[in-house]
Amino acid sequence: MEFEFNEEQRMVRDSVRRFLDTEIRPYDDAHGDEEMTSELAKVLLKKLIPFGYIGPERAEDPIIEGILYEEMGRVFPSLGGLVYIAAVAGPLVAASAHPEVRDRLAEPLMNGELIGCMAISEPDVGSDPTGIRCRADIKEDHWVLNGTKTWISNGHIADVACVTVQTDPSRGTAGLRQILVDRHETPFESRDIETIGVRAFPTSELYFNDLKVPAINRLGGWREDSADLALGGRTVGRSPFDFSSARVMCASISCGIARRALEVAVDYVQQRKQFGREIGRFQMVQGLLADMAMDLEAARLLTYQARQLRSRRKADYEVSIAKAFATEMGLRVTSKAMECLGAMGLARETRLERCFRDARMWLVPDGTSQIQRLVIGRELTGFSAVRG
Repeated sequence: MEFEFNEEQRMVRDSVRRFLDTEIRPYDDAHGDEEMTSELAKVLLKKLIPFGYIGPERAEDPIIEGILYEEMGRVFPSLGGLVYIAAVAGPLVAASAHPEVRDRLAEPLMNGELIGCMAISEPDVGSDPTGIRCRADIKEDHWVLNGTKTWISNGHIADVACVTVQTDPSRGTAGLRQILVDRHETPFESRDIETIGVRAFPTSELYFNDLKVPAINRLGGWREDSADLALGGRTVGRSPFDFSSARVMCASISCGIARRALEVAVDYVQQRKQFGREIGRFQMVQGLLADMAMDLEAARLLTYQARQLRSRRKADYEVSIAKAFATEMGLRVTSKAMECLGAMGLARETRLERCFRDARMWLVPDGTSQIQRLVIGRELTGFSAVRG
């Protein structure tokens, strides 16, 4: 088992770290705790194309992808979530949309001219997407959509939404379909949901009220020999989006946030003096730092292992362990970093309180810690947990 990055991976890490620190950190300082705009998002997405975050040269090496998101989590965690969702929309359209739709939307989605989102969750549907109620009824040459989607990443700034809908409730999950909604072609309403952290990563509600969408916008099912895409790629293995991928993204960004917090804490305790000496010399402070470092290194190892394994085989067990441990680690480490700074840890100017708020957010997306534990337990026992 290899525990160090190879030469190419180290070069990528060093170059992307320099770029993010010089070019992207100022945007985080100015806008990282504010609602994102579509205009700013597109400026930032285009800056990230040369590094493989998005576009036709998107990183395929699972370790390099992990490096990209860990480094982004250290500098601008909101942008990490935004670019991940934007990056999967283009390949999804390219792989499964009708040729007319693909030729019009795929390239603009991949080069940052348009922003995409995946609309799955609903007010009464979170970790169990089989209960989706948003309806799509076929009427001659178009679909009619009715319903509400909520907690949709990028939703408020999205130009294109990949909407998971129910077309026939009597068929259960077999009635689920994914339909592409081009906001410029068929406008829909949305609003941003204000959250405690990663505030520049839009989480939104989308509203569809008798929205007419061309029939050819059904993803995957526009030809008879093509399987339908539903539940964010669960039914089609080649889909660019799946919960496994999203979960390791959350883990990587959490590791980046924790690294930022540890760096801030170490820098502070090396300079701050009490009782005539740097507080970094005190045993209890060094104990806090050691706990933070151990937690972070364990999370990084679990996360990179999960990334490597899921590129070779089904790895739900390892991915859920990484997602649960790394996101919970982020909360623990940012909290201890605030302790190292004492009262200053509560001041917004130190950035740690935002690290803490941002870290708390990543426990929820793409399956809460409790859901990850159910997956882990199922993989260990072979039993699905009893509900209740």
